[in-house]
This record gives sequence, structure tokens and C-alpha cells, in this order.
Amino acid sequence: MFSLRIDDVKSGMTLAQPVFNMNGTKLLSEDAVLTEKMIQRLRNAGAKRLWVTDDSFSFLQEFGPQKIVGEAVKELDKAKAQIVAGKAFDVQVINEVAHELVEQIIINEMPFSEMVRMKSTETGVFEHMVDVSLLSVITAKSMGMDRLDMRFLCFASLIHDVGKLLVPGEILGKPDKLSDSEMRVVKKHPQIGYDILSGIDGINKHAPVVALQHHERLDGSGYPDSIKGTQIHLYSRIVAIADIYTALIREKVYRPRLPVYEAGGILWSQADGGLDRSLTSNFLRNVVAFPLRSMVKLNNGLVGKVVYQNSDFPTRPIVSVDGEIIDLAETPTVFVTEVVAYEYD
Repeated sequence: MFSLRIDDVKSGMTLAQPVFNMNGTKLLSEDAVLTEKMIQRLRNAGAKRLWVTDDSFSFLQEFGPQKIVGEAVKELDKAKAQIVAGKAFDVQVINEVAHELVEQIIINEMPFSEMVRMKSTETGVFEHMVDVSLLSVITAKSMGMDRLDMRFLCFASLIHDVGKLLVPGEILGKPDKLSDSEMRVVKKHPQIGYDILSGIDGINKHAPVVALQHHERLDGSGYPDSIKGTQIHLYSRIVAIADIYTALIREKVYRPRLPVYEAGGILWSQADGGLDRSLTSNFLRNVVAFPLRSMVKLNNGLVGKVVYQNSDFPTRPIVSVDGEIIDLAETPTVFVTEVVAYEYD
């Protein structure tokens, strides 16, 4: 089931939910197969979005997670020239992207989570911001955050790293360890992002805050202001976790990507210091952990089904391989390399 803009709806699609007008009168029933005439009638009645269902591969290619995420990256890229020039960009367009992402994640976050998990490299700042935003919203959903707050968080996380656009590319792409002076330049990007975003009229008030605080840590070890604890906004604390995790599971010019289980372990090791322990635990359970009944491939080449999740070791579930039960928490040399299939209720 997908929520599509009315202009993206096509003849032959099937409604997943009934459509009502402003007076509560049903215009079309669930399972109605749409025609061009029906679509125009709904458009004339003021419909902005429709819930449709289609399981075909071509539909998922055109309207699924890859398409939605691709549009998010494209809209951010359009704003690049304005951002670099220190000019206001089209905030409304980014708001619409945030709305779309949140609505789709509310329906089913699994494809988005797995898409982030399986991508081996990042091609730029925008892709990173979108990935961080997806994982932040998935975490917020699992916390029971309401829809409006999820949209605020999504918007803020989509542009949390805009300050990096003004960091020289030769520093961001340097294959060796950064010098002290280069690191000082990099550490300016939260303040740069804050300055850019706070100067835009009508922007969501949380966006500059998240840009400024996403490298702050609860124990005061972060930057740029070394603030502590609840001085750091909830959104910033969520984005910080997603930001670290996404960076760890991506290949960098100076190191290979880390396995999911290892990245999760690094996050957990920071949960008693720089990261919010409760949020980190939630993130590990809902983003990093492998879903029950999912089919996973192990590093030894075997494929098994996840039959139990270890709450203390979210990245090391108990799996069944040809009837044999393997507790990955007790077999340190064996770990999950990828999810190969999901089984839904």
C-alpha cells in the first residue's frame, strides 16, 4: 500500500482505502479500480493524495522506496546552489518530501530500513542526509512519536548536514587521517549549517538546532559547544545515533564498511557516555536488529530464519538453519551478512 500524490495516480491502479469528500460522503470504495475519469473526478473534488495498492515489480520501481528516496535526493540537490550561496531555498518542497517519507514509513518501514542497510557506499552529502533521516524517522515511529513531530524530525534530519556543503571537497574526501587544522575546518560545519538555516524565513525552528547539535554528546565530549544531557534536543540525540550508524556501515575512502553487527556494537559501547542509552537501545532493536521470521544469510554461506531476537545483542539473533538452532550471541565467528527475504503476517 502506497500513498501517492493525485498527479502520480494512474488508470488501472486499485484503491487501498475508500475516498471521502469534505462532507464525509464516500466518493469511491476500497478496491475500486481507478479510471482516468475517476481520477479527474477526485482531483476536482480536492483530493491531494490517494492510497493505492499494487504488488507488481514495475510499480515498486516507479513508486517504491527507491523512487521516493531518489526524489528526496534530487530535491536536496536542487537546493544546493542556493545553500552554497547562502540564499534561501524552497523550504516547502523539502517539507513535502518529509511528508512523503513519513507517510510511507508509517505504512511499512521495512523496505526503507533494508535499503539503508544494504547500500555499501555513499555518493555524497545528500544521500547521507536522506539515509540518516530515514533511520531517524523509523526510530521515532518505534518510540510512538506522533505524526507531526515525525515530520518535524524528518525535515530537520533531511538537511542536518548542509554545513558540509561549504567544507572543501579535498578535506571531506581525503583518504588519510585529517590533520588537526583540517579537523578544525570539519568541526565548523554544524555552526555553518545553523547559520545557513536560521537565516531562512519560515523554516521549521528545529532544523537549525539539529544542524548545530548533531555532533554534541551527552557527556559533553561533542562539538561545537560541548553541551551535555538534556541541553541537547531530542531530535538531535536521535539524529546523532543514526548519523554514526550510517557512517559506520558505509565504505569510506579511508576504511571498508563495517558489518551491521559490529556497527551496532560500537553504538552500544557509546550508550553509557556520549549517546542516549534509551534511544540507542531503541535504535538497535528497531533499526539494526533482524526481524523475526526474516531469512538471513550468514558469513559461512548458510541461510536461516530468525526465530528469536536477543534483546541484549540485537545484531545477533537466534536462527534456524535446516532445523538446527544457532544462537549467534554464543557463536562469535558467525554473523548475519544480509537479509535475503521477509515473511509477513
